[in-house]
Amino acid sequence: MFLTLSADPRSLNSGSGNMGEHVETLVIGAGPAGLSAAHVLARAGRTVTVLEAQGGVGGAARTLSFDGFRLDVSGRRLSSADPAIRAFWTALLPDDLEIAPGAMRLEGEGAAARGQPGAALGALISAKLRPIASSKTLGEWLTRRFGRRVARRLSAYAEKLWALRPEDTPAQPACPSFRSEAGVRPRQGTGQLWKACAEAIAQAGGEIRLERKVASLRRDRASGVWTVSTLAPDGAEEVFTADQVISTMPLRELMGALTPTPISLFHACELMYRDQVTVAFNATPGRRRAPALAEIHGAAIKAARVRALDADALALDYYCFEGDVLWTADDQALIAQAAGEAQRLGLVAPGLVRDAQVVRQRKVHPIHDEACDEHLKMIGLDLRLHFAGLHLAGRAGAHGDSAEDQSIRTGLSAAAAVLSRVVAPSRIAA
Repeated sequence: MFLTLSADPRSLNSGSGNMGEHVETLVIGAGPAGLSAAHVLARAGRTVTVLEAQGGVGGAARTLSFDGFRLDVSGRRLSSADPAIRAFWTALLPDDLEIAPGAMRLEGEGAAARGQPGAALGALISAKLRPIASSKTLGEWLTRRFGRRVARRLSAYAEKLWALRPEDTPAQPACPSFRSEAGVRPRQGTGQLWKACAEAIAQAGGEIRLERKVASLRRDRASGVWTVSTLAPDGAEEVFTADQVISTMPLRELMGALTPTPISLFHACELMYRDQVTVAFNATPGRRRAPALAEIHGAAIKAARVRALDADALALDYYCFEGDVLWTADDQALIAQAAGEAQRLGLVAPGLVRDAQVVRQRKVHPIHDEACDEHLKMIGLDLRLHFAGLHLAGRAGAHGDSAEDQSIRTGLSAAAAVLSRVVAPSRIAA
């Protein structure tokens, strides 16, 4: 099915596409980064087309509706110290944003704490009096911020997120995940923001084509024009050409789709990502009130986060690698595991769960191991030398850090580069 966003912001209409059509900028991916970039370009009067593999907009920030509750797939708040980013989402939803509290911390089956995770005063004083001079690893950063005893307790959560010990995880890309500032959220879920953004793009003359999976990208060196091949839902090939491309595809997948084969493809193949499995359900509340958002730091509980949804519904988030045992597990087994862990946390009473749903989301967290910087450096050099006019955006697209506003920030930056006629990709090394 060919879908575009119509000029009417209330609907999605069907139509038929043309082969080989040309636009100034193609944006790959209709998640927060791609939509942010397309919004800037469309409002600047540039012709822009967004290609999205899924059947809706928002990517991991989409909101799904089930019987009895809504589910934000990513579960992230809108939080940023950048006034430009705050102005961006406020302009899209001026009357539909509400305060969202910072994340709570759950120590397994113990009590919950907000912000600093129950740090003992003595441990904090010790960390301040005998600080580590510079934090090269996440383990050192956690010790400086919280003290050694608390840092050891946080290690389990870090391993859930990245499958790496904090001692093996570089500090800079990882530490934003341990900041629990309050933020804002749309009243109808984060998907509301990105639907509003998509509607604004359409009203400004941009186009969003859903269910268009990008298969290959090629740049003609003589003309500088990009040719992007996509697969439609019926398997037919559709071809687009553009002066510049903004890609939010996972960087590893993008490098594999480029022609000619990048010399840094080996480095791209070494990049890793964590995938997310979310189990959401209704159940009778337990002895503890479910928090709006809580990170679970106890190693005995395999879930990394728990979130209260509408009414008595809640969701548990698990991180894994695509294809491993958790990712491929039967839905009923996942539901039973999540319900059991919610009971152990005291969030639901023993008994049957209702309206259970399992949602799998690919590549939500880029992994930064000790070799990642070198891989990104070589990829960035290759792109600048051989693939001018290609810009990277998004967490997975730029293999960026874990800051809440990372996707929007990189989308706005990529759009600014296009408007400034910058043809070299942005530096991507962390």
